[in-house]
Amino acid sequence: MWALSQLTKEERLRLRFIIDMGLTWSGMMRVFDKGTKKKLHDKIMHDFAEKVFNIGSKEEFVKIHTDFCDWGTNYIDQAERKGRRQKDKASYGQIAKTLDVTLKVAVYYCHLPDCEQSRRICRWLNAAVDTAMMRELKKDFPSEMRPWPTLIKDVNKEAYYKIQSLVHESIKREHNNAITRPQWEDIHWVEANE
Repeated sequence: MWALSQLTKEERLRLRFIIDMGLTWSGMMRVFDKGTKKKLHDKIMHDFAEKVFNIGSKEEFVKIHTDFCDWGTNYIDQAERKGRRQKDKASYGQIAKTLDVTLKVAVYYCHLPDCEQSRRICRWLNAAVDTAMMRELKKDFPSEMRPWPTLIKDVNKEAYYKIQSLVHESIKREHNNAITRPQWEDIHWVEANE
């Protein structure tokens, strides 16, 4: 069983930097209030990582992922915007994209906690869908969701899971079910953002 408390200083630093890379790479820190990166980092490092690295089923993964996103929508604020009197809470889509990129970096790219468990967890990871990829999915599945969100900040929990099901459908149609959602994301991120 993987435990944060059993990591050496060097292993803890590696995990810390990998989480930091994932959060940065998500591109979402700019939309959140100052200090959010540390709050998210601490939550992932000290609460989330141990749960995720020890999961044994897709159902466990979905519960842990959902719990994290629900926490984020309650405790993470968007950055202040001109003309607004109060800060908005982060949307489910914003938190999920941030988490999905961080998990992709840690589990898919860096093979945490180890190669065997990483391969198992990768089957359950979600695609970190951005606004450009949503536009592409909308072209492929125009009537599957009404209304289609136009921005990540407009994605609520229901829309997020519908988008993930459409990613899965896209994998079946375009890739004969032979790739994972992080692989789909890599392919479609390049296509949508070129």
